[in-house]
Amino acid sequence: MYERDRAGSPLGSSSGRSRIFRRSYRHADYVRLALRAIDEWRRLDPGVLHATGLFEYGQGVELHAAAFDEVGERYEWLEPKDAERRFPEARFPEPVLHDASAGAIMADDALRALAAGLDVREGAAVADPRELEADVVVACPGSWLGPMFGLPLQPRIEQVTYFAGAPDDRPSIIDHGAPDRRLHYGLVAPGVGYKVGEDAARPDPWDPDRSDRPIDQPLQDRLVEHVKRMFPGLDPRPVHAEACLYTMSPDGDFVLDRIDGVTFCGGCSGHAFKFGPLLGRLAADLAQGRSLPPEADRFRASRLAPA
Repeated sequence: MYERDRAGSPLGSSSGRSRIFRRSYRHADYVRLALRAIDEWRRLDPGVLHATGLFEYGQGVELHAAAFDEVGERYEWLEPKDAERRFPEARFPEPVLHDASAGAIMADDALRALAAGLDVREGAAVADPRELEADVVVACPGSWLGPMFGLPLQPRIEQVTYFAGAPDDRPSIIDHGAPDRRLHYGLVAPGVGYKVGEDAARPDPWDPDRSDRPIDQPLQDRLVEHVKRMFPGLDPRPVHAEACLYTMSPDGDFVLDRIDGVTFCGGCSGHAFKFGPLLGRLAADLAQGRSLPPEADRFRASRLAPA
């Protein structure tokens, strides 16, 4: 494996302590894929999954419930007072969709598990994978995928902040927003704090070759105010903040396909980490000529206009 920086680099998209993992999506295709991804994580290392549960509310959450119904997966609705008994440091303005099997994945531990047994060549950038001398080449270059294969993918920056005051067994939260509020999320990050972010808060394009991932202070201040309102049991003084790369596709779906004999995967669009080992398996299947499940059809590059 050729890695332009180092595994888990803060200049990429996968650094940090934790990510949300969940089955909940508004499309049944993703629910089915998420179920398979959770099985893959458990096969790899079940210790990286912390099933603390997931509370979701806000705009369109009923579509997630409908997708669960279509696939035949269980969930429950909780009234705000019942949700607050399970997460007393938080406040909920409306009923929440509860998925008890979701939670947080320990991202740094997961990266170590995924890298185990591989020959990882760090500090080895590959400008064009089509020039490598190998029988099979799979390219997963993150924010460099767009220019590498002429795909309309846009690198952006996502920023999160950590706050003290929540035990490590608290659920993950996704507030899907509404006309009068933005989408926010939160999850445990043991050893660091409770991690809170505002989705798509920095929508401008970002040059991934920049050597820094700076913190936007106005956004930091906005997250502090959000925590004061929605998490009154947390200490609103930030203990840490960090920023990483997103690689957005036009429709928010991943990209998994072949061009010029190279299998490639990318377009994380801010929600790919939870699918990590499954995407690896799908990429390996595609590279070796095996058929993919029908849910993966939505990832074909042919759906995208050239960059």
